[in-house]
Amino acid sequence: MRSALVASLLLLTPSLAYAQHAPLPPELIALDTPEGEKLLAESDAKADFVKLVSSYTTQERPPFCGVASAVTILNALPIPHPATEVGGLFTQQNVFTEQAKTVTTPEEVGKGGMTLAQLGNLLQAHPALVHLTYASDISVADMRTKLAKNLATTGDYVVINYNRGALGQESLGHISPLGAYHAASDRFLLLDVARYKYPPHWVKAEALHAAMNTSDLISGKSRGFLTVTAAALPPGTKFTANVRRPTMLLAGIITASLLVGLGLGFLLGRATRRVGRNPSLN
Repeated sequence: MRSALVASLLLLTPSLAYAQHAPLPPELIALDTPEGEKLLAESDAKADFVKLVSSYTTQERPPFCGVASAVTILNALPIPHPATEVGGLFTQQNVFTEQAKTVTTPEEVGKGGMTLAQLGNLLQAHPALVHLTYASDISVADMRTKLAKNLATTGDYVVINYNRGALGQESLGHISPLGAYHAASDRFLLLDVARYKYPPHWVKAEALHAAMNTSDLISGKSRGFLTVTAAALPPGTKFTANVRRPTMLLAGIITASLLVGLGLGFLLGRATRRVGRNPSLN
């Protein structure tokens, strides 16, 4: 029999029940399977799950995984919601307030997504207090303890930035919230905001850490996670976001290639001149 919690997920987000998902790698367990439901039922670190389910948002386009995750978290937090919007909810449009646009704009996100630091700053453009942890700065054991504690208490949420490729999926950077932790199997429930592609699924703690402990070429840092709580007022920009846009990276690659080419040309020219001056080398 389907658990009440999973049933509520399907009722609140009916598209999950009918979506034609890409197949998950065998080491990942979909929530809407008997095994996945059993893990949720047995989990004692799922205080965030029901609240997140009610605000669980699908990204509107591929680069908007960070935006969808931000909207999911902001709607789950006990903070004032936009009064002018139907339903009084944050959306993937109104989340870009004037203050938020000083961090990044929808147009910029549409070109290359967001880094973890940018996402933290975007959230803090609203009444949300964020703590950022890079995976390169934390062990698997410490990550497990910190995230499990967060998921066992209400009012605080987790968003992770990871490389799908490390989980056996397509090799792309991605951002999604966490919904629960099952200690006996050492698995975290990943609420993938690309719900048209993958259902919510359970991931081993070590695999999750490995997926976060990958290099983000745009920021020049490892990926990681954010923990988010409500704030009385928007705290404002807090994190240093050294963003290297794809055009900048491409320009760097082209410049490096030209320099290598010039260097090789110079060395080849010197060798040719030496041969010309020394007939014995002919």
